[in-house]
Amino acid sequence: MMAVNWRSLLQENRDLFFNIHNDDIKEGKGFLGAAANTDKTEMVKEHVFEYYISDINAQLVYEKTLKLKIVNEEDLNLMEVEIIDLLKSILEEGQNPIEMFLYCTKALNLSDKNVYQSILRILVSVCNLSKAGRDALVSVLKNWTWDLQMKIAIEAIRTIKEKSAFDVLLMLLNNESLKVLAADCLIDIGDERCIRPVLNMVNTFNGFSINERNVAFRLIDKLSRFGEEALSEIIKCYMNNENKSLNTVYSNVISRSKDMAIESLSKMLYNEDYNQKAAITLGKMRIGSATDRLIEALNSPLIENKMNIIIGLGYTKDQKAIKYLVNMLENGNLSNEIKACIITSLANLEAFEAKDIVKKYIDDKELRINTMSALVQLGEMKYLGGLFEYLISSNKSYSETSCAIKELKRLKGFKDSRISREITNGIKYLIRNNDGYACLNALRILDTNIDDGMAEELILKLKTTKKEEIQYTIYKILGKNTGILSNIINERIFIDASLNDSTRIRYLAQKIIEKNYKGRDKLIKA
Repeated sequence: MMAVNWRSLLQENRDLFFNIHNDDIKEGKGFLGAAANTDKTEMVKEHVFEYYISDINAQLVYEKTLKLKIVNEEDLNLMEVEIIDLLKSILEEGQNPIEMFLYCTKALNLSDKNVYQSILRILVSVCNLSKAGRDALVSVLKNWTWDLQMKIAIEAIRTIKEKSAFDVLLMLLNNESLKVLAADCLIDIGDERCIRPVLNMVNTFNGFSINERNVAFRLIDKLSRFGEEALSEIIKCYMNNENKSLNTVYSNVISRSKDMAIESLSKMLYNEDYNQKAAITLGKMRIGSATDRLIEALNSPLIENKMNIIIGLGYTKDQKAIKYLVNMLENGNLSNEIKACIITSLANLEAFEAKDIVKKYIDDKELRINTMSALVQLGEMKYLGGLFEYLISSNKSYSETSCAIKELKRLKGFKDSRISREITNGIKYLIRNNDGYACLNALRILDTNIDDGMAEELILKLKTTKKEEIQYTIYKILGKNTGILSNIINERIFIDASLNDSTRIRYLAQKIIEKNYKGRDKLIKA
């Protein structure tokens, strides 16, 4: 007979495990003098005693833990002290109560912030001074599969900064439910070996949702505080990453590092593969030395295509950049591509003093769209209608319409601005009142991060339109926004789509269901 294997028992998820050793408890009582049992050897009696003590301790831990959900907030601290004392005394007996305690938390409402924080404080207090306790937390991460209890263990390890958990936390970077918390924990532990693995994990994000981008920014920003080596790895990831949404995040983090990153980025201005990213990030730093490096690169004969450098200058908010770009536009023998780039950069620089110079290009067919877009950005809202004309008129070329859509999408990106609101209203108007060319063009402006109102507008359109192309485009947009707007965009929408007459709509719906919803076979039959 062997001592109780608590890990095995807990993993079997036997909620009533406290009462499964009744026969052994009787024998344990015999060993304690409650009944005579001369047939058992001392060795067997010793194991029976261990059984008995384990079972009693488990009951005590369970009873105390259960009280966390019924005590009021004022008594919570007193109950914490009682549980901490109990767990410490069990540790002194040579047993490990951490797994017992964590398992017992399954009986509590862990969404209650007070209860959750109380559990965490208990674990930290007990494990902070006990290696056996910390080892038990690591063991939980290795062997358990209950996410909520594992999250608590990770939080405790993160607070204690237990370095022995490094390897198991690395493994959890592949766990969809726990990877972000594991990454935060690895960084907070302070082991620089986590830099590349965490960056690799961040690169698995698609970056479509605001939440994902916020998480990516927080993690990369925390990594950058490790110093130059970490920043070098971040810059490498940024330069080799093709995800546009994540590139914005990388650029924003690197630009905060300012002087530490300027030298590396300045060298990359002269590499065609990297100079756009390097120029934009230098521009976002918004310090004079970064502007100087961009102007220096713009004057260099080593850089043939100057467009990316001009784009970078548009982010600087620097008067030096405005003067330099205005001078180029007025005096330079430039291609229309470069002129368009300068006009947009002047708008990004909020160069209101250059408005009259920009207006000179309003009648230039090749530059009209960029000029109208820049003037809208500089406060001339009357030109917004001109951009929408390209969406409505069927006699415009595809390239002209695409350019107008690109500019409207760019302007719509200015969140919480009058421009963005007006464009959103224009899109909704076309969706409601057109069932053809203009509606499709309006939908092309939308992508990810639509809000509740737009989602409802699109769902309503699905009920009124019979056009396959419009339906397909709407389902595609909704599919990209299932996570952040799950209260509005639910699986029923795509179940209905899976019964559509269009083969490609049915296929798209099936792919969306597979990616975003569990139990899809059951759903489709519903």
